[in-house]
Amino acid sequence: MFSLYSSYQFDVILSGHVHGGQVRLPFIGGLVAPNQGLFPKYTAAKYEKEDSVMIVSRGLRNSIFPQRIFNRPEVIVITLKNTLDLDAAPLK
Repeated sequence: MFSLYSSYQFDVILSGHVHGGQVRLPFIGGLVAPNQGLFPKYTAAKYEKEDSVMIVSRGLRNSIFPQRIFNRPEVIVITLKNTLDLDAAPLK
């Protein structure tokens, strides 16, 4: 739903994980993901569209298959920084 979310011009979209595609193929990426089917588009990483950024984690557990293949679990740490200079102009 990244296209829909970015159309609302959200700066940052934090997405629930899709198990990284559960099974990953080297140099190709996720093979299958819940609710996305084969060769899902968004499995893990930072994606950008227009002025929006979406972060997708591979997560920690399994879903469809009992094991992860070429798909290490991950926890993402995000640091948000304010780029607004509050001293530059008074708020109205």
